[in-house]
Amino acid sequence: MSDPRFLIDVNLPKYFSFFNSPEFEFVIDLNARWPDRDIWDYARENDLVIVSKDTDFYHRCLLEKQPVKVIHLRLGNLLLKDLHAFFHTNWELIIAHLQEARMIIATVEGIEVFHY
Repeated sequence: MSDPRFLIDVNLPKYFSFFNSPEFEFVIDLNARWPDRDIWDYARENDLVIVSKDTDFYHRCLLEKQPVKVIHLRLGNLLLKDLHAFFHTNWELIIAHLQEARMIIATVEGIEVFHY
């Protein structure tokens, strides 16, 4: 996977400096009322990695025959400064695993990678 692009779910802040670059798209800009199925289909059709706190994407990723890559954030309710620190500390590690990963679960304790 070269130059991955990401679809940021509505449960994450749009005005978050870490996401302020062209490789990030936002569900809220596309359609804030989309059900998960539409978000999933859009990500698959546009080769985007879904970044979400929503457990529905976790379950869908495990069960779908046509998976979309998912970065599932299990971080709780962090302050924005703590969320920013988490991304700065862990984003490169997350990106390094995207090629072989079906899903990456990120917690404050570490990263878990689910392979195909």
